[in-house]
Amino acid sequence: MTDRPLVLIADDDESVVKLLKLYLKPLNCDFLEAKDGEEALAIAQSRMPAVVLLDVMMPKRSGWEVCQALKAVQRTSKIAVVLITGRGDVKDRLTGLQLGADDYLVKPFNPDQVVKRVARLLERRTETVFPETEVPARPAEALLVDRATGLPTVPVVLDRLKEILIEQSEIGIVYVDIEQFEAIEAEYGWAFFDEFVRRASEVIGEEARSRFPKAIVAANLAGGSSFYIFFETHGTDVRQESAFDTIANDLRQKLIENMRSQFPNMQQGQIGFFVGVARIDYRPQIRLERQIYQGMQTASDAVRDAEQQRKKQLARELRDIIRRKRITTMFQPIVRAKDLTVFGYEILTRGPAHSSFLNSDILFSFARETNLAWGLEAVSLECALRRLRSFDLNERKFLLNLEAEMFSESEFRIHEVVSFFSEHRGHFVFELTERAAIEDYQAFRNLLDEFRSKGIEVAIDDAGSGYASLEAIAALSPDYLKITKGLVSTLASEPIKQDLVKMLVDLAAKINAKTIAEGIETAEEYEACRELGIDLLQGYYLAHPQEQLRTGDAEVATLVGSLTANA
Repeated sequence: MTDRPLVLIADDDESVVKLLKLYLKPLNCDFLEAKDGEEALAIAQSRMPAVVLLDVMMPKRSGWEVCQALKAVQRTSKIAVVLITGRGDVKDRLTGLQLGADDYLVKPFNPDQVVKRVARLLERRTETVFPETEVPARPAEALLVDRATGLPTVPVVLDRLKEILIEQSEIGIVYVDIEQFEAIEAEYGWAFFDEFVRRASEVIGEEARSRFPKAIVAANLAGGSSFYIFFETHGTDVRQESAFDTIANDLRQKLIENMRSQFPNMQQGQIGFFVGVARIDYRPQIRLERQIYQGMQTASDAVRDAEQQRKKQLARELRDIIRRKRITTMFQPIVRAKDLTVFGYEILTRGPAHSSFLNSDILFSFARETNLAWGLEAVSLECALRRLRSFDLNERKFLLNLEAEMFSESEFRIHEVVSFFSEHRGHFVFELTERAAIEDYQAFRNLLDEFRSKGIEVAIDDAGSGYASLEAIAALSPDYLKITKGLVSTLASEPIKQDLVKMLVDLAAKINAKTIAEGIETAEEYEACRELGIDLLQGYYLAHPQEQLRTGDAEVATLVGSLTANA
């Protein structure tokens, strides 16, 4: 059997197929061909090529559909997919990214780019895709493993669980979910959260196996924050229902104690775990998989009840924060990519230091969920204006985050805010978040034109996050595009994200807008943003939000000095 990698080229234009084969000849590949989407899918499933090049517009099935079908199935999910199109607009590339495509080629082709990109995918896929009809040498677990913890996901261990249920007639289940996982990740970043999840999984594994030597620990979902412990009940002391509650309470306490000692810099209130338990009794008349998943559901439902109670408590806490105006205005620096000097600050709002709402994203997300967003926005603006009146603005820009729907609220005092900002022309930028659709773009644009006439600029938040943000860019002609964190994360290693960011940079130049990359957490993301021509940079890698605003020489000496050291 040949060791040469297989490359499938699927295009209904024979001349395109011939051209690509000519370009890729130096890579020493064997080629497969398909003239429509159904043929491409069938060949990919049977021959398992290393790379598939798919024209997005093919008969019978589009390239989008074939890509989605390959990525949705475990066996073919690791095949590298390159989408080919005659259009290179942001919507097409965003669709490809959402469907799981690995790269993108636009006609007419650049031969060097074709070779470079396919070669990179061949090198990356060498150890994860099996050539032709060769039987996989590695178990399926390698394809369904949670990256942060190294644990298998539930489908990987399902066959073993069925065997245990038949043999033992009973299985015990413990479900563990990290409390406030969104808040932890938003506050400390994804890299920190991955480490938090990894260490939590280690504690779960150690505690499970110390009590049940044959316990199976699995991640609920790859990239998630919850876990299952499956254990045999025969020969143990857990035959009584009360024993299950003891297991849950003991594990919860062990987790909290261990994680607080391992992460002493986190607030104690941020570290918590929901733990639910269940028992599966074997019933031969019911499909085994269904019995296992029903047991898992029972264990997680016990947690849901606790989560609902916690949400009610959090809603009471948030109402008290709004009523008593117990919030803090913070300022996160934004720097110029070209020279690392301070451009300005994003104005952020945090809850009280020892509350569940210290993180701004969690604070506003929960406020929207509980219909408290208007009250929170109003209090946040009031507190921000009070702080700003005490500062020498010193030629800095200040970005103020506002929900687009807030502008239509009859009670929302937007004109009072505009009045203050117009007294300080050129200093302020309204950063619009469009989580709720703008119903009348023309009326909204007229309002923004009024703001601009008073020296207030406009930014679109989360640019590149979906079709709605693209529509907003086209309709509102913003002065700034804030590139979504989802594109910035792992930007250095993902070509499709790089292409999307480059297109947004080019789009910004055409409408005379500046680009801002937010959520930069690593040196690699920082360098990638600079190389792609983004104008302004923001994120924890550069600087955390700060309560005290230092402008002038003190600001430059402290902040820029640390950035230069990082660079």
